[in-house]
Amino acid sequence: MLECRPCLLRCMRAIAGDALPIQSRHLALTPHLSRRPTRRAVSTVAPERPRDVFDDVSSEPATPPSATPTALAPLQPPQTKSAIEISNQKALTIELRYLKDPVKLSEHVIYTLRNNQPDKALDLCRLASKTMPCVVSFNAIIDFYMRKLRVNDALKVYNEMKKRAQFPDSYTYMMLLRGLSLRSHVTLPVRQENVAKAIAIYTSMSTPSSRVKPRIIHTNAALNVCALANDLDAMWSIAAQIPEHGDGSADSVTYTIILNCIRGSAFGRDEFGKGAELHSAAPSLDQIAVTRQKAVSEGRRVWLDVIRKWRSGTIAIDEDLVGAMGRLLLISKSIQDWDSVLDLVAQTMKIERQVAPISDPERNIQHVPQIADEESPHREEETDEAGFTASPAASAFKTVTPLQPSTPTRRAPSSLAYVKPGNQTLGMLTEACQAMRTPKTATAYWNLLISAPYNLKPDVMNFNAQLKLLAINRSSRAAAKLVSEDLPAAGLVPRISTFRIALRACQRDVKNSNVLEYATTIIDVMAKTCADPDPQTLTEYLSLALTTNDGEKIARVIDHLDPLVHTLRSRLNYGTDAPVSEAADLRDRRDAVSFLRTLVGAIDVLLSRHLVPDSERAAYFSRRGDLSAFVSRCSERLERKTGRWESREENKSTDGLARRKSEVKGMSRAEWEKMKIKKRQDRTWEGRERRVSGREERLNPGAVKPKVHPVAPRDVIGRWGKPQREVKGFGMERGNDDGERGLVDSASEL
Repeated sequence: MLECRPCLLRCMRAIAGDALPIQSRHLALTPHLSRRPTRRAVSTVAPERPRDVFDDVSSEPATPPSATPTALAPLQPPQTKSAIEISNQKALTIELRYLKDPVKLSEHVIYTLRNNQPDKALDLCRLASKTMPCVVSFNAIIDFYMRKLRVNDALKVYNEMKKRAQFPDSYTYMMLLRGLSLRSHVTLPVRQENVAKAIAIYTSMSTPSSRVKPRIIHTNAALNVCALANDLDAMWSIAAQIPEHGDGSADSVTYTIILNCIRGSAFGRDEFGKGAELHSAAPSLDQIAVTRQKAVSEGRRVWLDVIRKWRSGTIAIDEDLVGAMGRLLLISKSIQDWDSVLDLVAQTMKIERQVAPISDPERNIQHVPQIADEESPHREEETDEAGFTASPAASAFKTVTPLQPSTPTRRAPSSLAYVKPGNQTLGMLTEACQAMRTPKTATAYWNLLISAPYNLKPDVMNFNAQLKLLAINRSSRAAAKLVSEDLPAAGLVPRISTFRIALRACQRDVKNSNVLEYATTIIDVMAKTCADPDPQTLTEYLSLALTTNDGEKIARVIDHLDPLVHTLRSRLNYGTDAPVSEAADLRDRRDAVSFLRTLVGAIDVLLSRHLVPDSERAAYFSRRGDLSAFVSRCSERLERKTGRWESREENKSTDGLARRKSEVKGMSRAEWEKMKIKKRQDRTWEGRERRVSGREERLNPGAVKPKVHPVAPRDVIGRWGKPQREVKGFGMERGNDDGERGLVDSASEL
């Protein structure tokens, strides 16, 4: 009976009629008469677009919710609203008619993202995912969100594409892991939550149900996230899953990241390479030495594995890997580790040492400052037949030969592929020689690498390292020559740091009578090459002139800085053309204002010490007044910009007065009386005279005495009499009630 459709419908009506009340049986038996026709949605995945006044073309009034019988609710299909809404779905559907190829769709999505419309690009992928594979388009959206540091949005797209049967590929995981290592600034570490997400994504790739298995590029990307976060434990948890041989085994990039992570773990997490150690808020020098020595020893053990695979021909060593190991050795406080950098270069690049090793009795190291380390001596252990040490000892960087295979079927490499030295190697060697106080060795390496057969062209960082070495040796003449001649000959433009290091060499060579001429040469090069002069360099240059205590030299330096002062004033008034961040612009403005204050102080020194002729004092007074007024205006603008002006005005208000009263509340009666007496004395004429004379005494102790002159008594009428002697300047006398005559200080009136 149930095989016939009319019989089945008759049976269902009979059952439904017995279950429902009498007044609603006719509605249940004829549901098509009580159900309002609805529009069919375009997509089964996307929600239905909200109806507007133009969609409702039926004249039938809408049935209110209260008019619908409660007994009919179980018989009607449930209508659920999805959380995803596609805006302007009709227009996007028309666009997809012309994007039937996945390649064309991905190009259009990338163009849409370039116009900063990620929502539209995502809606296009949602509609197109029903008819075509669009994994490449989803990857572009994920990469866009990752570059914008919107990690949560990228992970939402990643989860959504899996729900839409668009399975992630190898590039999807690569973009996710690479995006988790991005930071807002290069000096900031990666957040720990990004490390947890990277480990979760990498672990999900290793599950049996994963369609994409992790390759070495995914492993390196996950390790890089841990390295930039200075999380050594997370890094080792991922490195433990790397196979020893075959696909997915470690390469040179893997070991480079591991060595950089070990180096970063020896420093604090607040700033990479700078700051406090991980395990102590304020570590001592001995604790720092022990922490760094442990990191160096761990890096040596990793280097043993690198050399073993290099000798067997499994991996190839590049300059980045050698530089990572060299930088790890340079953080140590032991001269043995610094000297191992030269052995490292000789081992991997076949460049002979330019100085005798530490073990040589002719090598003198008494002048090198270092911290005694108890764990520094590396013990010698057993060696293999090729003479290579299998422990992190001092001989771990000795010259090695190709490793002979254990089985005769395996072919051994005929020779080792040595690394070609580059700019990174030259800088590392210069830094090692600087730490060991061997400038001649650094010069020997410099001349060796820039000549045949290496023909290395130094970059700006190499010249900066050379300048640091010259600054330690107080070679101001060589520093000026390097900035004015060697850098232009190499076709390089010096940086701001170049001029600062060069001026540091001049400051250390202050006893040289010609040091001011060398500093002037450096300033002239900066004026020609930099559109905006560096205020810190100009401040150091002016301070160097003040140390000479020569009025003629100080005046010549002030006049020489006049064009640069006009450039700085223009920058403070109108800004700079170079694109800089708001924080950097504010820092530069503060440095410029600080330099102008130093310039005003230099003019005060000339005037107070009488280092300029009397005929030029008026001009210097005028220049000082102009600069002082400009500095006051700039300081006020900076305070208003940073919010300090509001805090100062708040201190002048009633609330500020109440706060100052609350601060006085905690003082004892004796302290409060002492403070009142001191303030009263500072307001008197004697206190003012004492401050002026004290200032002149500090500027030039014992050389300049305050000029005071007596004041003539008043006559009977109360007029002032003629002074006893002619004085330059005008002063007024404040007499006491008891008839005592005071002394007027002409310097204070100026």
